[in-house]
Amino acid sequence: MAEMIEAKNLRNGQTIFGPNKEILLVLENTFNKTAMRQGIVKTKVKNLRTGAIVWLEFTGDKLEQVIIDKKKMNFLYKDGNNFVFMDQKDYSQIEINEKKLEWEKNFITEEIEVTVITYQDEILGVNLPDLVPIEVEFAEDAIQGNTANMARKKARLVTGYELDVPQFINTGDKIVIATVDGNYRERFNK
Repeated sequence: MAEMIEAKNLRNGQTIFGPNKEILLVLENTFNKTAMRQGIVKTKVKNLRTGAIVWLEFTGDKLEQVIIDKKKMNFLYKDGNNFVFMDQKDYSQIEINEKKLEWEKNFITEEIEVTVITYQDEILGVNLPDLVPIEVEFAEDAIQGNTANMARKKARLVTGYELDVPQFINTGDKIVIATVDGNYRERFNK
């Protein structure tokens, strides 16, 4: 039997079963207690099966904690609509449909190391590194004379993701992208 946890003791990063047995990752929570009333825990959670982020309220509830497995894997190649990853220890391979990787696929390049998240035998998704270096496939030409503070131009990465970059970034450059928001961080220096 899985461990039960009181709603008021929830912490960010924990995984729990939701009211309908969905697997939820706690992103944020607050505990409010007023005089003469039972405390209310407002919790922002992400459904690991659907990716939906919602707010839930719990009172004196006890929630079942979910034990998820995390495994380091390398991206090998894309096969149709599937991304193929390899376990670094036993060389086993798994395929994950791109529908489970709607955001993450923008930053998955050859040899990137990700953490694959599973519950029993169900693949829930992947965690990317916070920062990833990716090559710029196309960058607009810099506009001469545009020296305004923080002037930007459009660029497309080899993954197809488009973003704004500083004027000095050119086609073929490698840049560092923050995977949490998809923004340019710096030019990649190896």
